[in-house]
Amino acid sequence: MADPMADVEEMLDRAREMPYGEARSILLEQALKAAAHDRELAFEVRLELTEAYQYGAEPAKSFATFSRSVAEYDADPGRWSNWHTYSLLWQFKWIAGDMRRFPEVPLQRAYDALAEMERRYAEAGYGLHAVHTQRTYVAQHVGDRAAAEEWFHKWQTTPRDDLSDCEGCDPSGKVWHLAWTGRDEEAIELAAPVVAGHLTCHVQPQGILSNLLLPYVRTGRLEEAAAAHLRAYRLVQGDANYVDDFGDHMEFCALTGNETRGLEILQRELPLLDRSPTPSDRMHFAGCAALLLRRLEDLGHGGLTVRREGADVPLERLRAELERDARDLAARFDARNGTGEQSRRLEARLAAEPLVDHLPLTPHARRVMIPVTPPVAPPAAASPAELLDLAEAAWRRSDLDTAFAAWERYDAVGGAPNGRRTDALGLAAAVQGDPEEARRLWERAAELHAEAGDEVRRQTTLGRIGLLTQDLALVEETHRWLTAHGDESRRSGSLSRLAQAYAAAGRTDDAVAVLKDAREGTLLSLLAQLQADEPAAVETARAARQALRSEGDVLTLARTALLHGRLIQRHGGDLEELLGALGEVLAVAPRTEAGLRAVAHATRGEVLVMVDRAAEAAEDLIEAVALFTALGGQGDAALARVDLAGAYLATGRPMDAAVTAEEAMALLDPDDLDNRTAAQWARANALGLLDDHEGALADFTALISLYRDPMQAARAADSAARVLDRLDRDAEAAETFLIAAGYYQAAGSPLEQGQALRRHALSLHWSGEGEKALAAADRAREALGDDLLELGFLAYDRARILSGLERTAEAIDSAREAVAKLSEACSPAADEAKELLAWLED
Repeated sequence: MADPMADVEEMLDRAREMPYGEARSILLEQALKAAAHDRELAFEVRLELTEAYQYGAEPAKSFATFSRSVAEYDADPGRWSNWHTYSLLWQFKWIAGDMRRFPEVPLQRAYDALAEMERRYAEAGYGLHAVHTQRTYVAQHVGDRAAAEEWFHKWQTTPRDDLSDCEGCDPSGKVWHLAWTGRDEEAIELAAPVVAGHLTCHVQPQGILSNLLLPYVRTGRLEEAAAAHLRAYRLVQGDANYVDDFGDHMEFCALTGNETRGLEILQRELPLLDRSPTPSDRMHFAGCAALLLRRLEDLGHGGLTVRREGADVPLERLRAELERDARDLAARFDARNGTGEQSRRLEARLAAEPLVDHLPLTPHARRVMIPVTPPVAPPAAASPAELLDLAEAAWRRSDLDTAFAAWERYDAVGGAPNGRRTDALGLAAAVQGDPEEARRLWERAAELHAEAGDEVRRQTTLGRIGLLTQDLALVEETHRWLTAHGDESRRSGSLSRLAQAYAAAGRTDDAVAVLKDAREGTLLSLLAQLQADEPAAVETARAARQALRSEGDVLTLARTALLHGRLIQRHGGDLEELLGALGEVLAVAPRTEAGLRAVAHATRGEVLVMVDRAAEAAEDLIEAVALFTALGGQGDAALARVDLAGAYLATGRPMDAAVTAEEAMALLDPDDLDNRTAAQWARANALGLLDDHEGALADFTALISLYRDPMQAARAADSAARVLDRLDRDAEAAETFLIAAGYYQAAGSPLEQGQALRRHALSLHWSGEGEKALAAADRAREALGDDLLELGFLAYDRARILSGLERTAEAIDSAREAVAKLSEACSPAADEAKELLAWLED
């Protein structure tokens, strides 16, 4: 017959292996019900359940289990062990602390609990260090600064004991108090050992880093503040226990010019608001989120929406809801406490202004101001006719700012509204994207040219009208006339219009033929664009760049250099020439041409990533992201972030890589599977380097099904299996290595298939499936072929498997084989094989 109490013990053991959360709590609730007839076992389960509620974001439920434990203990104190007494006294800290976080709990009850806690600690022979800690927290909560300082002094001066918070958590509370009283420098100094990683626990350093966010900013330690935010938020994101901390991070973003980052956090964590562990946590989250949303409105982003419960909620409406929620909770706390402290804090937070204009969280997050370069002013003594000549010359070399400045000066000095000026107004309308107005002005200009007897300019203007309206016949007619009667200066423009008109009509061959004898840089640049599908375009673009350098058309030169670089990418060519072309873009493009410069940086960064020059690539991609962001090109910025995440990863900057990949994933088009998977792959690897193995596993596992290419799916499965192996989840690792082997086989890579099968066999061995492991190792041998090194590794693994099956003689033979093969392959692993052999033979 089964022993019910043994079943309870088994449930306890299972629960202890589970992470804190609903599943663990439910299992312990079942264990408590099953242990109802065993007083001591039920007491033990109840203590475990109280802890599970505390760490599983359900502290309200722990009031009942704790009260029952106290009553049970007091009914017969001599019955319980020192461990039971210690555990119960430790839990007093949780309950006393939680009482202040629920406004429905009378404040006097919290004070009574503290008095009871003090009495019991003293009777049990413990000090009052932890009691002073809790009294400080209550005084802070009600806003009694004098009492808070008094209790804080006692907290600091009373020796620590076994009931004190751990050496990682105790400083965290002190840091909060010091920051609350304006002693930021003391707070930072006190926190140093925890921040450095010398004193940690399962809630540190993330807790103390969250408390340090604003002290770091207020003392000018901006790099430390950014690092603290990135490090701490990564550790807590998605965990309902940290709803309060999410508020800290949103407040930090709102006050440091990182409002869009804060909005990402709000969107990600908003579903947890309704699962807040306590009303105090909910109030803090809601207040900080409302501040963040108000900042976004102030910056002109009031039209944004936030996804909540399946609906897109306007930002302004959500802000109002969160403010109302936070104010209602603050009023409830203040009514309970008899003070206005919580409402005062909330209103100060809601009205807070940024502490710094912008604190870059990563290098690429810096803000870029697009320069506005004033045009070259025309000579003061220039006549109206000279001003028109200056403007037209500037227009021909693509110096639009100088051209427009000369035309404006022409108007200012009383120049007549003649055909030349009306032509220019049409050009301005065309540049500004108003084709109808451009056509109207050019038609009027053609009339004025006719009245002035200037047929050359009339034909030029008619050619512009023909290109604008796609009237090919008119463009051809004006070109024939200008070729016969116009001067050389008009020929280039006419050829350009004719080629563009042919291209627009789908007659690309005719467009190319028109330009085949061109020598001018602008025409050669156009020809290279038309030839883009042909390798010959590379040489044409090279010639165009050379011609444009002598012609002084800097903007067209920059654009042509970018075209040349992209053509080399497309058709193949010399890497240094490609990088030289992109370098020329950045050397000659005006600073005002931010879009052109951004594309050049992004393209060069992409190229450098592909040739394993990640450090150089990162610098270009950082610039590209900053420029695209400043220009409002979020889509382009997202694509640059994908490459940048890979560059950060390759240069040993996993935190920057993870953040950048997440930013990219948030901004990319949901249908852009290639770039989304590339970003997720970068994040997965970065998380692995950051020891966030669960996060890495989730990403790698998701990628297995997302990848369409079997080799990519194989790599994802292989990586997921290796993470499972590090987590000692051997049975799952074995299954996932087998999946990877299947994908490698589909990809036509037998060697990697064999490697995955070898690891599959070893994982089976570690999971206690020795016979299956041996069979898997035999399958691996078939796939590995004659690869000496891998066969040596396989022999080594087989020796371990055979040893586990107590087949020592066979294990020795396999170990000898491993020594021979690994030695022949000159592998350092041969020494490990020799050690295994010696151990087996001993």
